[in-house]
Amino acid sequence: MRLFVSLFFMLTVLFSQSSMAETKIEYTKPKTFEFITNVPHSMVDAWHMSFNTEPETLIVWGGVVSSTVLLYIYDEKILAEFQRWGRQVGLGNDDHTTEYAHIGSISVFRGPHDVGSTMYFLGDGWTHTLIGFSFIAAGSISNDNRALQTGSQIFNGMISSTIANQVAKRSFGRESPIRKTKPRGAWRPFPSFNEYNGNISKYDAMPTGHLMTATMTFTIIDTNYPEYHAWVRPLGVTWLTLLGFQMINNSVHWASDYPLGIAMGYVFGKVATQYGKPKKDDENPASNKITTWSNWSILPAFFGTNDDRNYALVGMCDF
Repeated sequence: MRLFVSLFFMLTVLFSQSSMAETKIEYTKPKTFEFITNVPHSMVDAWHMSFNTEPETLIVWGGVVSSTVLLYIYDEKILAEFQRWGRQVGLGNDDHTTEYAHIGSISVFRGPHDVGSTMYFLGDGWTHTLIGFSFIAAGSISNDNRALQTGSQIFNGMISSTIANQVAKRSFGRESPIRKTKPRGAWRPFPSFNEYNGNISKYDAMPTGHLMTATMTFTIIDTNYPEYHAWVRPLGVTWLTLLGFQMINNSVHWASDYPLGIAMGYVFGKVATQYGKPKKDDENPASNKITTWSNWSILPAFFGTNDDRNYALVGMCDF
């Protein structure tokens, strides 16, 4: 029986189309280092958004945990199947990024030079740094505060989510497929600082940082530019699908590393978009929530029959 999970990459970023009243928001101009000074606030807000007793939050956590467990059971089969597809379409199963710049013995920029490495580079920090700078440049040229805030929010989200991601990675200590010493990778929680930095791929598989950053970026853009939902959402789904496939194909991640990483990216993206906007209703604190989970749903799906049946998990959110 084969396990088909390509639709899984849409988990938490497959946005169902919904009617939405367009309202004009007057954005304020971000201060020069606001994306850094707001990091502590972002960390606190992300914590409160993620850890509370609201039923909607508990339901989402149930979806993240259950999908992680399900994918963990089939991690080895997914890895083998995705790598078979990679060889079949001519991508190979290796990391083909190339070092283009270095300082002494330290590599400062590794970039793509073929299709597979380009797919992997979709989640690289350099890619999302360029996207953030592009919004800031466009906003500076056209005096557009919305674009300026979008760029500033992307940088805020990158810093805040990376801090949380590093804490999670070092807490789980899971082996990447390329370094596995046992099926589905060994878990070595809380390695020492030197041990982790000296053998990163031995400890940093869970959760994914690349998909987290990509989800965060598209969440911010989609939230700030609702008139472009029809373009941003399909692009985001395609982007994460290609990235997610390639990270398994080149043995960087397991499929079960993805649900938590994607969820973290969404949370930090929504948190970052609170900056630069006036509060909706200063008299009613309940209306000033950053976001709500009430419209989330996670659905199972299958295709084919008998031994050729393929399974998938699909997550959708109206907002």
